[in-house]
Amino acid sequence: MDEEVWAVIKYMPKEGCEDEFIEALKRLDMSHVMSNRYVKAYSGEILQIVQSRSIDEIIEGQPRGLTWLDSVSHLLDYYGESRTDAITGIVITDD
Repeated sequence: MDEEVWAVIKYMPKEGCEDEFIEALKRLDMSHVMSNRYVKAYSGEILQIVQSRSIDEIIEGQPRGLTWLDSVSHLLDYYGESRTDAITGIVITDD
């Protein structure tokens, strides 16, 4: 049985690079997931909130996502040694 999966990925654009990063988000193909939204936090971070039908759906998009991330790395401040701060989990049902 596939379980619905949500992911939240945080990006921190470098000062002066926010507009270019937001424009680059348009090149990220997320057509393979149920829902994909971006939120600009008051901290300056950009949050990507992804709803997927299954973990397999997320895995399917990883190669394209990593290629895109490589193309925008120069626009990002890092979280330690990572370009993003991400968390993924399954939906808790009422059943």
